[in-house]
Amino acid sequence: MKQDKSLCDQVAIVTGGGSGIGRAVVELFVEAGIAAVVIADVLAEADEIAATCQKSSQAEVVSIYTDVADSTQVKNLVAQTYERFGRIDILVNNAGVAPVVRWPEVTEESWRHVLDINLNGAFLCVLEVLPYMRAQKSGRIVNISSVGAFLGSVTAHPAYGVSKAGLIALTKSLAKECAGEGILVNAIAPGSIDTPMLASFGEAARSQYAEASLLKRQGTPHELAEAVRFLVSDAATYITGSTLHVNGGSLLV
Repeated sequence: MKQDKSLCDQVAIVTGGGSGIGRAVVELFVEAGIAAVVIADVLAEADEIAATCQKSSQAEVVSIYTDVADSTQVKNLVAQTYERFGRIDILVNNAGVAPVVRWPEVTEESWRHVLDINLNGAFLCVLEVLPYMRAQKSGRIVNISSVGAFLGSVTAHPAYGVSKAGLIALTKSLAKECAGEGILVNAIAPGSIDTPMLASFGEAARSQYAEASLLKRQGTPHELAEAVRFLVSDAATYITGSTLHVNGGSLLV
């Protein structure tokens, strides 16, 4: 893969980088020649991914155990990142959960759990990262939303679609706030992507989602990661406040 010169001196934080889309983003950043990536995740696999990426490239790749719903852990994540690398250029808010819970089984506790990770977690990360980006007068924030933000939750907990719609509103608000400071903020709304999260919905749902796509297949994590790389690169310097739809034609907007 050809290296991306616009990433060569960049430091990125990728939440939920231990599997699925997040892992693909980490691996693509490393292949593109990024200086450093911090994987923020609660999965033990994050340590293995960091070690593997570190061995196969010149990038510094580290894993920091982080529950994004915990403000103390998020503060620690960002502080450690800045202390080690002296800058934070990219934040990819990818961490998320999508438990299969139907309306009759919804509880306040399960509702809050989804919102705390998917939406509040992104907010907490932004809150900590923004001062560093403002001081640098540069930065890229990409929020991973979902087609569920537009269609509502189909298989997952009803709070899932709500949380993903909230990410789009957060993206727009941040873009307006930060436009004059060299910080670009965008969202990506994936359709059906072949990840462990999709597998948790069951084979029937997986087939249904593939059929809903004009391309009649699931997207790959790599295809989604390429969209992230585009938005944080110098090829997207006039894009902010936008939602990029990567869904194989399952939702035409």
